[in-house]
Amino acid sequence: MAVRTDTPKTRGTAPPTPWLTQALPRLRGLEPTRSYGYGGELLHDDGRADVEAYGARVADLAIRLGEALLSYGASAEEAVAGMLVTAETYGLSYCEPSVTLASVSLSAHAPGELTPLHASRVIRKHATDFRTLGDIHSLVDGISARQLSLDEARAAAARILDAHVPAPAGGGRWGVLRAPVQTGFVAAGAAVVFGGSLLTSLFSFVAGFLGALLCGWLGRHGVPAFYRYAVASMPAGALALAVSGTAPPFAVQAIVVAGVLGLLPTVTFVSAVQDALTGHYLTGIGRFLDALLVFAAVITGVVVVLGVGDLFGLGVPIVPVVPSATRADHLGAPAVGAVVFAVAVAARARTPRRDWGPAALLGLTGFVVSVEFRALGFSSLVGTALVAAVVGGAGHWVARRRRESALPLVVPGIAPLLPGGALYAALSALASGRTTVGVGGMVYVAAVTLALAVGVGLSGEVGQLVRRVRCGVAVSGARHRG
Repeated sequence: MAVRTDTPKTRGTAPPTPWLTQALPRLRGLEPTRSYGYGGELLHDDGRADVEAYGARVADLAIRLGEALLSYGASAEEAVAGMLVTAETYGLSYCEPSVTLASVSLSAHAPGELTPLHASRVIRKHATDFRTLGDIHSLVDGISARQLSLDEARAAAARILDAHVPAPAGGGRWGVLRAPVQTGFVAAGAAVVFGGSLLTSLFSFVAGFLGALLCGWLGRHGVPAFYRYAVASMPAGALALAVSGTAPPFAVQAIVVAGVLGLLPTVTFVSAVQDALTGHYLTGIGRFLDALLVFAAVITGVVVVLGVGDLFGLGVPIVPVVPSATRADHLGAPAVGAVVFAVAVAARARTPRRDWGPAALLGLTGFVVSVEFRALGFSSLVGTALVAAVVGGAGHWVARRRRESALPLVVPGIAPLLPGGALYAALSALASGRTTVGVGGMVYVAAVTLALAVGVGLSGEVGQLVRRVRCGVAVSGARHRG
C-alpha cells in the first residue's frame, strides 16, 4: 500500500516568511530541544515497507538539495536549513542535518520507526553557479510552502541538477571558451578600475583569457588546483613584463592586478567567513584553507614570472595603483570599469541576466562610496567594511523581496572593492626579494578581504535580527489582543 500524506498543495500561495528565516531559530539553538519532532504533517503508516521506502526517498531528496546548495556557493547554514526544511516538510522527525566542505549527511526518523535513517553524500567538486543555486532556492521555497508533492519535488530537483552539465574536454567550442572569455572581461574591467587605458584593458583581457583557458584545460586533465592557478596567473605577469619597457607604470601594474583579481577565490573566502561566524567552524576552516591555497598559488605564479623578469632587468615599477588624484579622475573611466567588472563577475558566476543590472548598480555604488571614503580620510579597513555592509544590505534587501539568495548580487557588488593596489605592491616586493615587506603587504590584503567578508555578513545578520524582532513583536501583539 502507498504511503499517504496530508500535506496540502497550495499552489500560488507563498509562506509568510522565507524558509531560511524559518529555520534559523532552530539552527541557532533558540528553540527548546523538545520541539525537534515533526515539523510537517504526520505520515499515515499504511505499511512498514512503504514507510521505510518513503523515508529513504525524502532523505535522498534532502541530501541532494543540501549537496547542491553547498557545492554551488551557499553557506553551510543555508545548506543545513535547506535539508532540514525539506526533510521535516515531508514528515521526517528529529532531523539532524550536518555538512562539511566535502560531505553532507542527514539523520532522521520515519514515522513509527525506532531506527533512524542515515544518508550522506560526498561533494567531490565545488563550482560557483548562481543560476543553479537560485533554482534550488526556489525549489526549497516551494517545498516549504507545501506546493509540491514528494514525487514532484524529486522530479524538479532532477531537472535542475541534470541541466547543469559541464562542457566535456571535446565539447562545444563556446562551452569551452565561455569561462575564459568572461574572465577576460573581468580582467578588462578591473584594468580600467585601477587606472589602465583602453589598450591596457585589451592586454588585461588577453591575460585573463589565457589564464582561464590554461586553468580550464589543466582542470579537465585532473591537475590539482594549486598548480592550475599558479600556471593561470603567469600570463598576467608575462604580458606585464612584455610591455614594461614601453608602457607607462600604471599600465604595467594594471595588467598584473587585473589578471590576478579574476583568479582570486572571493566567493570561497566570503563563504568561509560566513560559516565561521555562524558556528560552522569545520566547513569554514575547510573553505578558508581552500581559498588560501588558491591565493598562494596565484601569488606563486606571478612572483615567479616577475622574479625571472627582474633577473633579466625587466623589473616592473612599484607605484600606487590608485594615486592621489581628484575625485573626477576616479569617477570617470574607473567608474565605467567598475560596472564592467561587476557585470563580468556576475556573468562568469552564471548569475541570471535579470540580476546583472542590480549587480552593476551595487558595484558602481560601492566603488563611488569607497572613493568618497578615501577622499575623506577613512581607514582602508574601516571604509571597506562599511562599504561592504552597505552593498551587502542592499543586496540582501533585494534578495529578500525576490525570495532568492543574496550571493548573486553581493559578490559582483563587492568585486570592485578588492585591494588591487596593495596586492600589486606586495607581489612586486616579493618578486624583488623584499620578503618582509611583501609578506606584510599580503597580510594587509588578507585583512581588507576579511573586512569585505565581515561587512557582507554583518548586513545579512542585521537584516535577520530586524525580521526576528519584528516577528516577535507581531506575535506578542497578537497574543495581547487575544
